[in-house]
Amino acid sequence: MKILGIHDGHTATACVMIDGEIKAMVSEERLWHQKERGGFPRKAIEEVLKISGISARDIDRVAVSTITPPLLPEEFSDPKFPRNLYQALYRFIPRTLLQGDWYVDLLVGWVERFSRRREKIEKLLRDMGIDASIEFVEHHLAHAASAYFGSGFNRALVVTLDGSGDGISGSYYHAEGLSLNRIGRISAYNSIGEFYTRITEYLGMKPLSHEYKVMGLAPYANIEYAQRIYREKVRNLFEVRGDKIINRSGVYKRDYLGLFRKLFFKVRFDSIAYSAQKLLEDIVYEWIENIRGSYDTIAAAGGVFMNVKMNYGLLRRFSNVFIMPSSGDESTAYGAAAYVSAQNGIRPKPLGNLYFGRNFDDREVEKALEELDESEFVVEKIGDDIHEYVAEMLVDGFIVARFYGPSEWGARALGNRSILADPRNYGVISRINRAIKKRDFWMPFAPSVLAEVFEDYFDVPVRTKSEKYMIIAYPTRAAARSSIPAGLHQHDLTGRPQVVFEEDNPEYYRLIKRFMEKTGVGGVLNTSFNLHGYPIVYTPEQAIFTLKNSDLDALAIGPYMVRRKRPVSE
Repeated sequence: MKILGIHDGHTATACVMIDGEIKAMVSEERLWHQKERGGFPRKAIEEVLKISGISARDIDRVAVSTITPPLLPEEFSDPKFPRNLYQALYRFIPRTLLQGDWYVDLLVGWVERFSRRREKIEKLLRDMGIDASIEFVEHHLAHAASAYFGSGFNRALVVTLDGSGDGISGSYYHAEGLSLNRIGRISAYNSIGEFYTRITEYLGMKPLSHEYKVMGLAPYANIEYAQRIYREKVRNLFEVRGDKIINRSGVYKRDYLGLFRKLFFKVRFDSIAYSAQKLLEDIVYEWIENIRGSYDTIAAAGGVFMNVKMNYGLLRRFSNVFIMPSSGDESTAYGAAAYVSAQNGIRPKPLGNLYFGRNFDDREVEKALEELDESEFVVEKIGDDIHEYVAEMLVDGFIVARFYGPSEWGARALGNRSILADPRNYGVISRINRAIKKRDFWMPFAPSVLAEVFEDYFDVPVRTKSEKYMIIAYPTRAAARSSIPAGLHQHDLTGRPQVVFEEDNPEYYRLIKRFMEKTGVGGVLNTSFNLHGYPIVYTPEQAIFTLKNSDLDALAIGPYMVRRKRPVSE
């Protein structure tokens, strides 16, 4: 069975699943070179069909995540009808009624009919030559399916949390075999994810995008002062009652900003970040403990689980853990396809590596290289030894972008579209920021480490497949603090590693292995290959554009090494 999975909201994405196996998955942002591009993923659909080697006529089912129209980035601060109607009406509804979920199905049904969503999607697909039957998968069910079927577990507690989708912000399931049995849900009004996003907005950062910056800022707070702010001003905004998370703040959506202006008058920004992070962790952990029952296996998805610091706590509480990589709404394209596959009796294969994009051949690379100015760059064909060559350049202090093999899907660069540097040297942090990334001063970089040194570097309560995806931040051991300091959080010294196994990416493994042979250090600094404000590069042309508009020392692209004639490292 050939299934096309679609998410047409924030960070729109398409995937092709054939007989339960993902053949391709690409987000629209990569093809437009426009970060977090939303809407109907026309280009992404065309791309995944091309990668999979099938035509539009070959599709048997289309799985669309979310029943109601999903939120687009431009609608966040200026919502369209009927979202703005609900924003106005909630002020006149008693809080005790809002805290329940009695109105969710009514609201979702009304919005679905009003939006004529099915007709619009059917027309867009027909225009592309896709006449397969369409199945809409409820938003959190798509999240849950991505976590459960991606995990490979045969029995698990499955949890989802995000800002909101189809009227709810969280849910939990007992999953076994091919079935996902929803036990409970949390309405959108009670969204802890919405709270965290509004904190992000209040602190002057980009909501639905920069929540990770709040998480990164939190450890810088003065703990004694920040804990007092948390106890006095923040802790009582939410509570857990049984299997529900309850919003006790009295506000929702944009009204959070007015509350925060009163609540945080003259409160330091880092203490606000600390309080938000601590509330998130306390509420989520308490909720999960309340619903876990006898389960010691958990699978989690939804945008809240992009919080890598919070995710570590799950390793302290369960023996078997899977956190969906890039677990925001982009993952629901896969989740919807996985759910439809399971409903048709075909169990989706567990996730392995995430290299689901296109692999560009040497001819395509060579065509992009023609755009380089020979007075500024020199191009050398290295061949199959390019991986060891890059490692030796890192030892010599160069900052090298790597474009090799199929692109990785999701928010994390996992070696094939990465900027690499020597993690022993703190100086590379300022150099990378100056050269290309322009990150906020408090934000850490991350390491890619070989699987065989992972537990030497990090405090690992339990092993999980999710360790491969940069989705968990671990406390570090002394070996990491001395060997890979530039790849750690500069204040609390935690690290968000990509654990590299040879079977997942043999060429990237070779590169890090050669670096280890030269230095004794089993990891490299890895940050995404993109200009500030752009998505991770996808095509050779985007790689060349990024090189030309940055001060990177070099670019390893396919079998070629491109070096500046006057590299920054000199």
